[in-house]
Amino acid sequence: MEKNRPSGVTIVAILAIVSGIILIVGAVFTIYLVPSIITSQLSRDMSELTSTNQLSPEFGPTLTGAIINIVYIVSSAAIALGIAWFGLAWGLFTGKGWAWLITVILAIISVVFSIVAIMGANITSIPTLIISGIILYYMYRPQVKSYFGRVKISK
Repeated sequence: MEKNRPSGVTIVAILAIVSGIILIVGAVFTIYLVPSIITSQLSRDMSELTSTNQLSPEFGPTLTGAIINIVYIVSSAAIALGIAWFGLAWGLFTGKGWAWLITVILAIISVVFSIVAIMGANITSIPTLIISGIILYYMYRPQVKSYFGRVKISK
């Protein structure tokens, strides 16, 4: 039996794909560009600090290496999350029950973080709050829940 995917589910899946692309492109960009920026900037800063005897000359390369390793770790995690977003999009497109659950959980987390950010005077989180709230509301619509096998609609 072929399930008819609600059009809003397609939109949410496309948003998941866009999130995945942004994470992966941003991480790859970070991996290739940030270490060279950090190395050149830290070298400049370290030479100033060591010339005024404020820092040991051996500390610079160690600090630079540690920061670059952190950049690699965070970027690798971002790539993994980007791939996970693609998996979520696939689950949404194909009506997998776990995709509904993960989307609801992510929307709730996003709503909570947006509210906290807005309470901290970050009004730029208002659009995120609105979008996440709409997604959360939409995922609980009977036809959407039915598409994901969460509830049966009587005809």
